[in-house]
Amino acid sequence: MGRVAWMNAAPLLVLFSVLNQAPYQAPYEGGSSTVEELPSDQAAEDSAFTFFLSLEAGPLSLPSGTLGGGQDIFALAQPIARMTRGESFALELGAPLRFRLLDADPKQTAEDFAGHLRRQDWDTTSDYGQVLRALRIGRDDNVAHLRAGPLSAFTLGEGHLVDRYDNQLSPDYHPAGALLTVNVGPTRVLVAASDILSTRLFAGELRLDIGRLASKQDKHFDRYHAIASVAHDFGKVGEESTEAITAALVGGDAALYKGEKLQLFAIGGAGSRVDVSTPDIGGFAGFSIRGNTGRVDLSGRLEGRYQGGSFRFGLFGPSYELARYSSTGLHEQPLAEERTDKNLAGFAELKLGLGSGAKEELYVAASIAGEHFTTGRTDTDFTLALQLPGARTTAAARVIVVGIGTQPRYSVHAELRQRILNWLYLWGAGGTVHFPQPDGSLAKGYTAGAGAGVDFER
Repeated sequence: MGRVAWMNAAPLLVLFSVLNQAPYQAPYEGGSSTVEELPSDQAAEDSAFTFFLSLEAGPLSLPSGTLGGGQDIFALAQPIARMTRGESFALELGAPLRFRLLDADPKQTAEDFAGHLRRQDWDTTSDYGQVLRALRIGRDDNVAHLRAGPLSAFTLGEGHLVDRYDNQLSPDYHPAGALLTVNVGPTRVLVAASDILSTRLFAGELRLDIGRLASKQDKHFDRYHAIASVAHDFGKVGEESTEAITAALVGGDAALYKGEKLQLFAIGGAGSRVDVSTPDIGGFAGFSIRGNTGRVDLSGRLEGRYQGGSFRFGLFGPSYELARYSSTGLHEQPLAEERTDKNLAGFAELKLGLGSGAKEELYVAASIAGEHFTTGRTDTDFTLALQLPGARTTAAARVIVVGIGTQPRYSVHAELRQRILNWLYLWGAGGTVHFPQPDGSLAKGYTAGAGAGVDFER
């Protein structure tokens, strides 16, 4: 996958992160995605194993992580090994090893000084999850399939509880998440964990196909669904903990138009925090669209929402790993304690993919989401991945902004990779980082790095 952990970067990178290798499906860009049955020649490839090895290295600048701390310098080395078997199995292991060369913070202890691995990368059980970079068991069209690894833009169902969530946003926390999907008759169950080694965020969704339940005719299938979902964050990572949050939702959708290449659904539902003494109930209604011509993949949502108090939709969003310390800004209330006035909100999301992803073609994947509240607040999230023809140049970026109009917080990450030889490529990346402090506030800083990588595949 080629994404170094210091990036905390985003989005849609699994396909592009190591140049000139076979495309690899990102497992966490949407919990509700489906794929068609593999062609017979593709299914035959499931019997063949492929192996991939790579090593990335270069200098890295990263803040010390304390208020008023300086900028430390590291030597980064990241070995990666992957084994795949067609579309049904993949295992990728690796770890970013950051060796401290210069410590700019005199408050650091002796064990943090030059020549040592960065202690914060390995000081909790969860951090050992970063060794598992990807695990795929089963195809998306199987009765059950499992995905595990970093979550970069995970959405549970339509995203009304867990939406575009990134579990790598905190630079000192490097968990591996997992998603299990089971399809049995008219029922689909999704169960997700943000951290397989700690009691953190767990979520699940039950989706019932009313058409399959009520009729045996294909024309009624996948047109009407009843949905129930729940998400709970225990808030515990090692000795550190934040306040627990539990939210639940019920809803459904109905097809307004369902063609071979385009589908339009009406969606609606209600949700609430259920861990508070007086739950606040919110409701939403809107439309979702999905179209795919083979070379253009388009999906989106447009919704009106009523929410407030202790609950809002997309509670576990892209900035949640920071919001659980400070909902907006750097020194505000944590999300679990935030209470807002009852308000209306408009939400819109658009995802666009251009190209097939073949090496010889241009490929662009872009996604933007925004929500504006009548209280004056606006949240946005933008991701972009680009592969130029020939697959020798790739780029990716993500910009998350929460609290525009109140106490804004920006998270920005970008990466560029350029292949020089068949086995050699250059990389460069940079962005913002936010470090949780003992008092619950966040310390903001900047990171940048560049280097080279070598890889081998057979």
